[in-house]
Amino acid sequence: MSPRDLRPLKGRLEHGEPFDFGSHANDFLVRREEARGTEVFVVRVPGRGAVPPHVHTDMEQTFVFTSGAATAVLAREDERVEFACRPGDVVFVPIGWRHSVAASSLEEVTYITVNAFVDGVEREGDTAIEHAQRAEDGFRERGVERFLDEPALANVDLHRTVETAFRLTPGQVWGQDFSAFDATLRTDPSAYRVNRVGPFEFVERVEASARVFTRELGDLVASVSVLPVFVEGSQSPLSVKHPYAHSDIDLLVAVSSAEEIPTAHKVLDQLRQLQGHFAASLAPGIVHRDWLGLPALYSAVELGPDVRDRQWWQASAEDRLAEAHRRIQAGLELAADTERMRRLFEESLSWARGADFDVSAVTEWRLTPRWWGYDVAYRGPE
Repeated sequence: MSPRDLRPLKGRLEHGEPFDFGSHANDFLVRREEARGTEVFVVRVPGRGAVPPHVHTDMEQTFVFTSGAATAVLAREDERVEFACRPGDVVFVPIGWRHSVAASSLEEVTYITVNAFVDGVEREGDTAIEHAQRAEDGFRERGVERFLDEPALANVDLHRTVETAFRLTPGQVWGQDFSAFDATLRTDPSAYRVNRVGPFEFVERVEASARVFTRELGDLVASVSVLPVFVEGSQSPLSVKHPYAHSDIDLLVAVSSAEEIPTAHKVLDQLRQLQGHFAASLAPGIVHRDWLGLPALYSAVELGPDVRDRQWWQASAEDRLAEAHRRIQAGLELAADTERMRRLFEESLSWARGADFDVSAVTEWRLTPRWWGYDVAYRGPE
């Protein structure tokens, strides 16, 4: 195509034509056959997925991240660099650097890729589709597999506010970054809290304090309940967050069926009567037992003298951290199973609103750690 044949183009970021590699998708915005030395597309990486490692010998690449939390790894001979990326970050990939991008959390990652072809070097594919098909063949020959190491628990990306949107309408699904604060991505998780006032969400710095909830107090709580009770949040021995001056003691009464909800309300009344034994405010609530397997509730520890979770009050800091890591990873696996999540969502709705609730009227939902339990859903907000 001669320069005079090239035409200006305009499009929408979300309207590119997708090429699905299985591991990720490229949505073409400007194809190489539509320009002299440029190609532009959006890369979409599913939550916890990755673009397999590969290398280009004919182009430089620039990535502009638009959603999600990602880890980019670039390597050449004995050199290796790793970047933690969030919306607004820009990564440059020189020719000859092997590279991959992985989603660091459950959210989809999207980034714009700008290819700049180098004069005098033969291109790997004359058209966008031809190049994509060559790349796909290469991925299949080597096997599409995870390139990056699992993130360590110390990586705050793993502890960022875990929120995931499920959309049932047909068509493309775009990742949304619900928690883009630097504080939730980059700082010590013990040193901040995310709060809201009306339509405003803000991050507040706090000073960590000692936990006041003990194993013995947990036994006292369990003694007044005919249902399992868990402590969750900053007062739990498994929490990566420490309490601060205004921290509540979050107590969760777990129910395994809708029929147990009235009994759980009686347990709540009994728990509130124990307030005088505690140096911090009690915040009891009712939860579905299976919610406790979700990533945001990884710190939930069952109370009582004869339960397995009792060990975490005496375990070493290293062992508690390893258990928190294991639970978060298991929770991410659960939340990534959309069929199981759908069943849990529908069951949760039917318990709260009655079996006659029309679940088919719901087209989208999300998981969020800022939630109300069945004590509110069952009675209705005050």
